[in-house]
This record gives sequence, structure tokens and C-alpha cells, in this order.
Amino acid sequence: MTRALLLVIVGLGACSRSRDASDAEPPEPLAPLTSPTDDRTDEKPGFIAALTPAQSADVAAPYTSASASLAVKLGDRVAKGQLLAKLDDRQLRQELDAARAQLRTAQAAITQAEVDKRGAEIVLKRETDAEAANVSSHADVVSARQAVDKAAATISFARATAEERATRIAQLQTHLGEMTLTAPIAGSVALIYAQDGARVEEGRPVFRLISGGVYVKFAIPADKIGQLKPGDLVDLRLDRRADLLTARIGHIAPELDAVAQMIIADAELVNAPAELQPGTVGRILPRAPAK
Repeated sequence: MTRALLLVIVGLGACSRSRDASDAEPPEPLAPLTSPTDDRTDEKPGFIAALTPAQSADVAAPYTSASASLAVKLGDRVAKGQLLAKLDDRQLRQELDAARAQLRTAQAAITQAEVDKRGAEIVLKRETDAEAANVSSHADVVSARQAVDKAAATISFARATAEERATRIAQLQTHLGEMTLTAPIAGSVALIYAQDGARVEEGRPVFRLISGGVYVKFAIPADKIGQLKPGDLVDLRLDRRADLLTARIGHIAPELDAVAQMIIADAELVNAPAELQPGTVGRILPRAPAK
């Protein structure tokens, strides 16, 4: 495409010069253009591959915390449920104390409103009896009934406020439990994203755990689709390793990646050495079909 574009530009320039100066000497012939090398072209044999952990899990901070106290180090083996870190929960505890105080205030408001309602009911009965004896006006009865209704509404509002405060307390207590980070899987600490004592942000990973050995993930270029199929045995050459490893193709994605123009596939190592490390790169080398 680049060669064609250059030819078009040169051709248009030559035509323009011939129209503007028809009596000029003919231009010297152009040297043939060479196709530029595409740096993205991968001319090595096989397909780019990398070792990937069979199982991995990122442990994120559920809430923003001023600091994280780490309980493990990089490379440590951990059991499922093991403590990884404690996040600073002082702000949450302060909010919890405030919510508890607000709940006590709401409960006191309920008690006061119930006392007011009982008093209003006594006044209403007295005014009702007085009206029946023709010693009180109907307006006094209506006013007393309104006082009872107002006290009842105050009770409802105070109870709703108390329920809201109780819900908030339950949420904060749940949050406090989540401020202790534990391992979701058994495995090894592969990455630690936060330093001991540093601030952590809500939703950001703090640890990455891996387990279950490794498998191979690789990419098949669009023009090589069809060379491999699930179940095929292939060779794997890893960087900084002289011997070839054997792997069996597992899954091949049914869809071509529109950006990379590649198909993603994976393979399981056959008799994988124990010392293999996730992240090691290499190449998948298809085997010649058996005759």
C-alpha cells in the first residue's frame, strides 16, 4: 500500500510538471521503489507463546484505606482463607461509633413520641367526654385528635430513622470484616501491588495469587489458521531453555481478534517440569504430519 501511494504521488507530480512546463526536458527515470519492511512481521518459525498460571486471582481493596499492613511476602505459599493484609479501619470505626450514637438518639425519640401520644390520647378522651356532657366544644375534641395523630406520625418517623441507623450499622460492620484481606484460593503470592503501610484505593488490586501449575497460551496469525486443531501435539521452545517441551492443543478461539488479526489458543504441557515459571515466553512449533 505504501509503495502504491508513493507511485501515485510521484505520478501526479510528474503530470503537473508536464502541464506547467511542456518545453522542459523530460524527467530522469525514477529508480524502482523497494517495499518497506513491516516491523510487525514475525518471520521466526512457530507462534508466539507464553506460560500462564492455571489459576489466578487478584485480591482488591474493597474500600479506600489510609494504609495496608501486609502479612505475606512475594513468593509465599498461602492457604485458602489465610490472612494476607489488614487495611486501616479507623475511619470505618469512627463512622460506626457515630451511627450507634445516632441509633440511640432515634430510639430515644421513639420513646418520647410514644409518651407524647399517650398524653394526647388522655387529653382526647377527656375532651370527648366533656363534649358529651356539653361542657366542651367540638373544636377542642378536633384539636385533641390532631395531637394524637401528630404523635403517631412522630413515632413512625422515629422508628424509620432508627431502622435506617440500624441498617447503616450492619453495613459498617460488614465493611469492617472486609477490611481484612484473605486468600480466595490456595497458591503462591505472585504480585504485590501495594507497599507495606501505603495507601490503597477502592477496587485496586493489592495481591495476585497463582496456583495449579502452568499452561501455554499462544496466538495463531490469520494466515496460519487451520494449521492446528484441538488435540494436536506440538513442541514448545521457551526462552533460556535448550530442550523442547511437548504440549497438547486444548482450545482454539472461534473468533479472530479484529485488532491483532490473530486467533488465541491454549495448550496443556505434557510432563511439565516443576521449575517452569508463569510469564516465560517462547514459541509453539507445529509438528510435521505423520506419514
